[in-house]
Amino acid sequence: MSIYYDKVFLDRAEEMMVYDVGAQKKAHPTNSGKTVYFNRFSPLAKATTPLTEATTPSSVDMSTTIVSATISEYGTYTKAGSLFSMTSIDENLKEHTEVMGQNAGETLDTLIAAELSANATEQRANGKAALSAIATSDTLDGAEIRKAVKTLKKNKAKKFENGLFKGIVPVSSEYDLRGDSEWLDAHRYVTPENIKNGQLGKLHGVEFYETNNEVVQTDAGASNAEVYSTFIFGKNAYGTLRLEGQPEKRIYVKQPGAQDTSNPIDMYSTVGWKSAFVAKILNSNWVIEILAGSQGD
Repeated sequence: MSIYYDKVFLDRAEEMMVYDVGAQKKAHPTNSGKTVYFNRFSPLAKATTPLTEATTPSSVDMSTTIVSATISEYGTYTKAGSLFSMTSIDENLKEHTEVMGQNAGETLDTLIAAELSANATEQRANGKAALSAIATSDTLDGAEIRKAVKTLKKNKAKKFENGLFKGIVPVSSEYDLRGDSEWLDAHRYVTPENIKNGQLGKLHGVEFYETNNEVVQTDAGASNAEVYSTFIFGKNAYGTLRLEGQPEKRIYVKQPGAQDTSNPIDMYSTVGWKSAFVAKILNSNWVIEILAGSQGD
């Protein structure tokens, strides 16, 4: 039963997570404290001075930036009354477990999104000088994507193994992007069967994924327009960590026990989840947050 619950829980949790699509995933050793550190090496200066024959050149020092993050625990649980267990068609608490899986996935997904939004490099649609100037007509389009890709390339962001950057676009901005002429031209012959696992398609060297877990700043734009965040990033731009030897997220299903004095007459079972987790941007220059309005509002 434990394996069954784990599978039901993880299937639903993974289905809800999109923002981890480009994360560098690492495990932190147990009993090593809650704070973890990343060393980010800076590129060396170009060696354009000719070497002197038969002379050993001077060594150069590597420059690093330390990025720290603190692991925290997240989770929740619910009680399932004994009468419910005896009369409900929710056999073996399967639906409870699925709902907990969705909650776990959405929670961790939101934590990653919040970290990206708080520390990414901002790019306002149509070059607007302030967030409050972004109107519903300042939408996500091919030009904004090209601009973000240019910034990533100039910042020497790494591409993923398939030679592309990745992007996460909220469904509200997807509405505008799909109507843009550059997107339409690129996907004129793409069939719906080719779009799977949340992938929208590719444009200007970016592989896009859609999410309904939108990062939106309500009434923040011009005339109280909603402002939506699309993230475009390179490899190793951000990461997530879990405790070594532990799953990223775990389901707990507990039935009444003979020695359970807190539940003396077996009035309920409990279903819950817990995760020790942290998300962290490792290089803010490698994550571009495009802030845009939407014509669909």
